[in-house]
Amino acid sequence: MRPAALILLLLPAILSASEAAELTSVRNKGIDYVALDEGAARLGLRLERSIPPSTVMLKNGAQPVARLADRSRETDILGLRVFFGDPVIERGGRFYVSRTDFTLRLVPRLRPERCGTPPRPPRVIAIDPGHGGLDNGTENPKLGTVEKTYTLDVSLRLKQLLEQAGYTVVMTRQSDATVEKQFRSEIANQAGADLMVSVHFNSLYPNTRTTGVELMLFPPKSQRSADSWSPGKKDDHQDTGEPINAFDAWNTVLAGSLHRRLLDAMRDGDRGEKFEHLGALRGLRCPGVLVEPAFLSSDAEGARLATPAYRDQIAAAILAGIQDYAGILRRLSPAQVQPAPSGPPAQASAPAPVPAARSQPTRPAGP
Repeated sequence: MRPAALILLLLPAILSASEAAELTSVRNKGIDYVALDEGAARLGLRLERSIPPSTVMLKNGAQPVARLADRSRETDILGLRVFFGDPVIERGGRFYVSRTDFTLRLVPRLRPERCGTPPRPPRVIAIDPGHGGLDNGTENPKLGTVEKTYTLDVSLRLKQLLEQAGYTVVMTRQSDATVEKQFRSEIANQAGADLMVSVHFNSLYPNTRTTGVELMLFPPKSQRSADSWSPGKKDDHQDTGEPINAFDAWNTVLAGSLHRRLLDAMRDGDRGEKFEHLGALRGLRCPGVLVEPAFLSSDAEGARLATPAYRDQIAAAILAGIQDYAGILRRLSPAQVQPAPSGPPAQASAPAPVPAARSQPTRPAGP
């Protein structure tokens, strides 16, 4: 990679990090934390203690925009369940968040215009149907269904919608083929993709009752995966970054757009946004998110997933999320605006420091 290109690639992270550069900081278990009240003020917000006392809210005027709790990674940001990479802490009566979470989780959600130079509005979309070939993914024994079939079906429906909307689409697989994880990001990179959505379905089998939408992002350097916080699991943070980490802030923006649309469409519970060291995302040179719109292990969601109309609904929600994300980038890059794809416009506004109105996603024209 040319030095100039590398500088442009890293510029968003450098500028975003400046948001936390002069905030009061403390160290906790080797991690750099910044004062949340000062960070809120930097973003034009205010911090207000809530009930219980271990909880605080960030407000834009009288409107709550985020809720955080002491010793917890779970937060509510603009009405969406988001897991930080490190727990919030209280020390000496002040709340602190890790510098990484402030820079790469809060700022992109509440003030995306402060994340530096954005990527270009997407024109080439990579779709990654999870699993395939020898890898069935999860299964529902009662229904006799396997994940790889539905990920491909939804991805092909999404491909049709995106092409109707004027986007160029690249698929990591278009049949029941085995594609190694590391090659999936390479396919996207070679096609010059502006973003990638990896489509999967969730499972907690033999638990057949849990439902909901879940999204996975690749952790920023030095942060752990969500699974590693489980009892008995080891810290799995990485000290070196991966290509996908150059887009950490924009992964957050993309995830928020997809999360809201899927949650509005599925209306079956919010499992949140979490970090995992995902092989399909690791080598990406563009923003990328893995979505799990439903639980195949759930008797209820598994049955709905067997209907074409439900799979249409998932594809339409992902399309709408991509359109929302594209709208944010166009708003942030007025001097670099490219002609927008000519498909149906997304209904929801871009994230702002108030909860975005919930609306139904764009519906597909047909299967």
